[in-house]
Amino acid sequence: MPQITMNEIPKIYRLAKMVYFNEISKNDALDEAEKFGMNRGSAHDLIMNFRYMYEGQKYSRTNNNDTTEYYLANFLKDFGFSILQNGVDALEKHIEYYENLRNTTMKGLRAILKKYQLILNNQDNIIYPDEIESQTLSEGAKKQVIVNAYERNSKARQECIKYYGTKCFICGFDFEKQYGEIGKGFIHVHHVKPLAEINEEYKVNPIQDLRPVCPNCHAMIHKKKPAYSIEEIKSFLTKDDL
Repeated sequence: MPQITMNEIPKIYRLAKMVYFNEISKNDALDEAEKFGMNRGSAHDLIMNFRYMYEGQKYSRTNNNDTTEYYLANFLKDFGFSILQNGVDALEKHIEYYENLRNTTMKGLRAILKKYQLILNNQDNIIYPDEIESQTLSEGAKKQVIVNAYERNSKARQECIKYYGTKCFICGFDFEKQYGEIGKGFIHVHHVKPLAEINEEYKVNPIQDLRPVCPNCHAMIHKKKPAYSIEEIKSFLTKDDL
């Protein structure tokens, strides 16, 4: 792929986003890219890579380091942490594919991958202090903090959000709608069966075991022990709230 400049990257990102959301045809986007001096083939690859990264799929045509970094940074800015996770997953798949194909190490892309993996992990640890990072979807192994806590996996959280979205499963509150950019991707994730009741390691199913809930509904769920069910909390909402 010909060298892509920092002047071209924001422009092709904007066009790729418009193509993905059906705001412009791919051919029109390629015509526009040619107008600002980008090779048509390169523009096509970057438009397709936007789709693959947005959906967390492996891509084979590599982005340069600057383009990769720009895409991931703007996935976070434009779409929040759940889509950033998709982009990171796609990048990891691409690196594994390319390194196996060429028998090489992509040091630059690996550094970018590590950077955004840390951003995702730190986001979970800071905003969701009850969730402790693990490397698999298995949960329940006790970890000594001050008291025994249970490992909660950020990958499982992202899978839950990918399936259900970031609106509260109980009251429908949407942080992005209410707060704009700073609310993108923000939501708590509730374990339907409390981990403290399991007392053994188990394989969490992000769709069956987890639900996205706002902090208010999450607090109400845990107003008693054992916790209220999601259905019980829904029944407490007044008709005016629904």
